[in-house]
Amino acid sequence: MTLDQARNHSVLKILLISDDWTTRRLLNQLGLYAGERVHVVRRAPFGGPLVIESRNSRVAIGKQLAKRIRVEVIP
Repeated sequence: MTLDQARNHSVLKILLISDDWTTRRLLNQLGLYAGERVHVVRRAPFGGPLVIESRNSRVAIGKQLAKRIRVEVIP
């Protein structure tokens, strides 16, 4: 599943970030790496950004960027 499909308040593990080097670099600068645990704080309505939390920092990720991040739900 991709990050844009995640539900509110779910805890996820990032499995893979898109093969695009520019996207990977941007997300790494935001502190998001493969293997990282993230928490979906809030999904904005009508296809707006997702607010996620990782390592006590919150980041808003747009829907198009979230589609490039493969995740799995951590129970």
